[in-house]
Amino acid sequence: MLAIGRITLGFLVLECSTSAAETVEHFPTMITVPAGKFEMGGDHDDWAAPDERGNRIIQLSSFAASTTEITALQYDTCVRAEACRAPFVKAPDDDHPVTGVSWRDAQSYAAWLSAQTGLRYRLLSEAEWERIARAGMQSRFWWGNVSDHAFGNFGDEDCCHTAVEGPDTFEATAPVRRFEPTPEGFHDLYGNVWEWIQDCYGEYDHAPRDGSAQDPANCTVRVVRGGSYLLPSGFARASARYRLTPGARRPDVGFRIAMDPGKP
Repeated sequence: MLAIGRITLGFLVLECSTSAAETVEHFPTMITVPAGKFEMGGDHDDWAAPDERGNRIIQLSSFAASTTEITALQYDTCVRAEACRAPFVKAPDDDHPVTGVSWRDAQSYAAWLSAQTGLRYRLLSEAEWERIARAGMQSRFWWGNVSDHAFGNFGDEDCCHTAVEGPDTFEATAPVRRFEPTPEGFHDLYGNVWEWIQDCYGEYDHAPRDGSAQDPANCTVRVVRGGSYLLPSGFARASARYRLTPGARRPDVGFRIAMDPGKP
């Protein structure tokens, strides 16, 4: 008979057999974000592009998000289970974010994780990503309006080259958790790698007021958020957005995962 163990994943506790303990150990740690309102959009930022403007109040339900971008080790667990495609880019180490994965690859990982746990994992919506990135602030970054390499892995401000400055000693991706987290404990939302979002790229000011994703069946372009190590910090502002086709696999694009508490 298989022994039963308890594995804690952030706020979440799962019962699992010891034969599955290694797999569960490599699941992402999640932080619960309480339900509430926040102001979304770049109207308070004079750097904001037209597609960031149109501020509105979003009423979010509670959700959970991974403390970091999904790491190479976490994603490789899915690859070894033959449920995910191998990434296009090999990470320097297990604790670097996985990159070279498409939006569709991120969907495969979320589906596999859901099947393993019986919970509903998915990508974050734009509103959810901006909520955790802002951490209650309306400034360009949660710590203020001036970029700071203590908080993120940014590229050269002249674009588009890597940069090394202060705590940012990385020419490419940095291992997760190397920079200061938000007050809620989220790491690497600014810089390091772009993060795939569930939303289809569309009119920013027409996004649902409940924070859910814009996700039409005929979508051909998806949103990424957060900037990367190749780009100036302006691309990593809280309201900044970029778009890619869902099949794109780039060395500076990864993803973060969300979960709906209590929803199978």
